[in-house]
Amino acid sequence: MKMLQVKKMLFIKALITPFILSFVISCSQGEKEIDNIDEKVGKLLSEMTLEEKVGQMVNIGLPAILEGDVYYAPRDTAIIDTAKLAMYIGKYGVGSVHNTPGYPPDKDEWHRLIKQIQDYAINNTRHSIPVIYGIDGVHGANFVNHSTMLPQQIGLAASWNTELAGRAGEITAYELRAASIPWNYAPVIDVASQPLWGRMYESFGEDPYLISQLSNAYIMGAQGNSISDTTKVTVCLKHYIGYGAAVNGKDRANALIPENNLRQYYLPPFTAAIKYGALTIMLSSNSVNGIPCHINKYYLTDILKEELGFQGFTVSDFSDIDFLVDAHQVAHDKKEATKQAILAGLDMIMNPYNADVSDILVELVNTGEIPVGRIDDAVRRILQVKFKIGLFENPYSNPDFYKDFGSEKLAEDNYKAASECITLLKNENLLPLPGGSKILVTGVASNSMNYINGGWSRTFQGQDTSFNNPEKQTILDAVINKAGRGNVKFIQGTGYEDDINTKKAVRAAGGADYIIACLGEFPAAEKPSDIDELTMPQAQQNLVKELAKAGKPVILVLVEGRPRIIRDIEPLVQGILLAYLPGDEGGRAVADIIFGDVNPSGKLPFTYPKYTGNALTYWHKKADIRDKSWRFNGFYPQYEFGYGLSYTTFEYSNLELSADTLAAGDSLHITIDVSNTGNQAGKEIVELYIKDQVCSVSPDVKKLVRFRKINLEPGEIKTIEFILSETDLAFVGKDNKWITEKGYFTIFIGGDPGKLMEENFLFLK
Repeated sequence: MKMLQVKKMLFIKALITPFILSFVISCSQGEKEIDNIDEKVGKLLSEMTLEEKVGQMVNIGLPAILEGDVYYAPRDTAIIDTAKLAMYIGKYGVGSVHNTPGYPPDKDEWHRLIKQIQDYAINNTRHSIPVIYGIDGVHGANFVNHSTMLPQQIGLAASWNTELAGRAGEITAYELRAASIPWNYAPVIDVASQPLWGRMYESFGEDPYLISQLSNAYIMGAQGNSISDTTKVTVCLKHYIGYGAAVNGKDRANALIPENNLRQYYLPPFTAAIKYGALTIMLSSNSVNGIPCHINKYYLTDILKEELGFQGFTVSDFSDIDFLVDAHQVAHDKKEATKQAILAGLDMIMNPYNADVSDILVELVNTGEIPVGRIDDAVRRILQVKFKIGLFENPYSNPDFYKDFGSEKLAEDNYKAASECITLLKNENLLPLPGGSKILVTGVASNSMNYINGGWSRTFQGQDTSFNNPEKQTILDAVINKAGRGNVKFIQGTGYEDDINTKKAVRAAGGADYIIACLGEFPAAEKPSDIDELTMPQAQQNLVKELAKAGKPVILVLVEGRPRIIRDIEPLVQGILLAYLPGDEGGRAVADIIFGDVNPSGKLPFTYPKYTGNALTYWHKKADIRDKSWRFNGFYPQYEFGYGLSYTTFEYSNLELSADTLAAGDSLHITIDVSNTGNQAGKEIVELYIKDQVCSVSPDVKKLVRFRKINLEPGEIKTIEFILSETDLAFVGKDNKWITEKGYFTIFIGGDPGKLMEENFLFLK
């Protein structure tokens, strides 16, 4: 490639981007419309009976109104039971429906089902209020057959690319609306501080700032400037709050979070998302400090609705009123549990099997145990959202309008996202591989679309192979397409936890130039994703150990939704790619990186531990890492948060601060030169951290406050500027309030967390 002339460019971060400015303007122009909505809601509410009001507060599962058993009768066609429809929508006035029939209908079948529900609600109820239909579109419209299945959120987070996160929101919204679904139970903005947590793959990782930036972009993509746009949906933030911090790492388990930690780490993504217009929030199924989130009035009303000014509505997770009785044991029966949750601030109850909570709510109001004002507040919030998303005008979509549904255009956007997610963790002068090589492909994740998609893929657990798109490529398929069928041999090697034919794979390794071993996690969602240890299953590790004895270079491809311990096999391989759960285009993206058609640019959105018992987030305290010899070197992860390699090299120089002091109300400008010193173009993520050297609450070792993903041609130099203010230096103090204290701070900046440039400055209060 001809060397380009060195150019130096100044990138200035605008305080208000045109994208955000247009959003602000549109909000301002919409004030009259919002006032009109308030009038409509007020009038409608004044005409509703108590029974009609509580019906709006109930969300049932689709199977409850289908012919056959409720959950889950084997089906390949869903038929709505008209008697059940009349009972739940007609008699009870149920205001919301969710879930699938147990299989993924295509957009036309979704339209048929939802149209029948909406037509009944509009034509056979007194006030013609449409239902709001919700679904878990956690990595695209994954429950709509033939839709675009994007990387899971943890993969998107590894791209550190807000543009891609925004595009993911757009694609998901577009394809959900094609199926007449206007409400998406996403994004997941839980801070995943416990890597044992099986739902980590649904999150944007462990850092509150990275989560906030990506989720804000996703929300803007999904909702746009007007959620009444029939290509947009309203998002539902998950899960409020502390879901990813369970002490034992299990799903729906108790978390212990002091209030200052809650406010500093777990609350900021929700605070930011509310400012970006999120209108619905799903509550966390777990408890925090022994108090279930569903009955925590301090969290739901005092903080969320009053302090943060949340104007939308809250919805429970699946059957969580029953969970208060059966698991949390904070109520004797469902009536008591319902009372506690509604008084705490829950607005809509996800009651999947029936509408019994409607009768319970009516009774609780009539006996004076729940004031009608609390009911009115909840229903007002629900109706406002229904009006804002245009349900009264467009209760369902015309599926023929969405010409790009499942198109090659969207597939290419999906491929781009997968390509930027994948993270190169190790490369001993091995990758990319040369053409014409003889390759052995092995491992449980090497020839499976289900492994690279993970849970929530066409079916709840993502394990059913019958709905996979035959046109999409597994990693094996893609490697064959790149290297030629005659150059590739495939031996399965192992299952998830059991040996299948490891010995056969080892014998085949003798005839290969290179070995690609694809290890992975079995597809699962929620409770089935619980594990007891982070270590990669022994059968899969043994496969790598035996293959290494063949003396051929081994490339390890990790297909996983959380970090699985690879301490024993890491020294045996020459290259490691972390693919996360990259979605339908993941196989193609992995192969293109292996053969050099794509230069990897992903970086870890979590800390990759070396030992299960030494799993810490990067934002730990210094005292956390004191080892048994009293030294402060007890933080020894396999790979640090923010780590990721490239096929080119980057150099940082000329770090400059606009001043050596920062006064309250002023801004600190930070510039640094980044140059591509390699021989091919590459994307680099410039990471900026700060550390408070001394403060009244033990400071974090460092805190991410800015990042920028840039593209550099060989020899090109860019000057990157970041602007910090007093707010970026703040922490939650002893009184559980944000504060910035006078003192010295250290800035860390670079692309490799182990080789960051440093500079100090003084903050003057």
